[in-house]
Amino acid sequence: METSKNTLTSRQSDILHFIHAHIEQLGYPPTLREIAQKMNIRGISAVRKHLDALVRKGHLIRRKGARALDADSLLPATVPVPVLGRVVAGIPVNAAENRLDTIAIDPSWIPPGPVFLLRVKGDSMKQAAILDGDYVLVRAKETAEEEAIVVAEIDGETTVKRLRRKDGRLVLAPENPDYNDIPVHENSAFRIVGTVCGVFRPFSGGSR
Repeated sequence: METSKNTLTSRQSDILHFIHAHIEQLGYPPTLREIAQKMNIRGISAVRKHLDALVRKGHLIRRKGARALDADSLLPATVPVPVLGRVVAGIPVNAAENRLDTIAIDPSWIPPGPVFLLRVKGDSMKQAAILDGDYVLVRAKETAEEEAIVVAEIDGETTVKRLRRKDGRLVLAPENPDYNDIPVHENSAFRIVGTVCGVFRPFSGGSR
């Protein structure tokens, strides 16, 4: 359901990013068939519906012709990304906080799909260049590859760690030798909230 003119669904956001990347890399937009193949969409009519929504929401211009899409000139200078709270890089604590703020970010830094920011507290990820007070940009998703840096909930608490498998068992691993791995037991209430895809650091002197 469309909640506002400018709100994009995850699929629409993915399509818009693909169009922009295609134009940036090759100098011309993709065809509807190329979009369908890339996005695993069955049927050109379904692609047209997504493009119509992007046009209606002001993110795309369509002209006549197979490659008559213009997304580049309509990309915003910045995109407001919500800050949802704090995440602990240390011993996990309950971090279920509501939306606190938004930060404007260059759209070229944002991956396809829904994203949000979390403020980091603690130093367990310092060897991955994630420091206390940093903001991590998180792509919301429920799966992750091993070795990815993830935001995860375990037994009702939230932390940012590297996802690893040791001795056949998943662990949430710190990037600081002063901290221990957090094992994911079979009876643990565990879920991946998202994968970390960027880090933003306030200037020195900013409030932490």
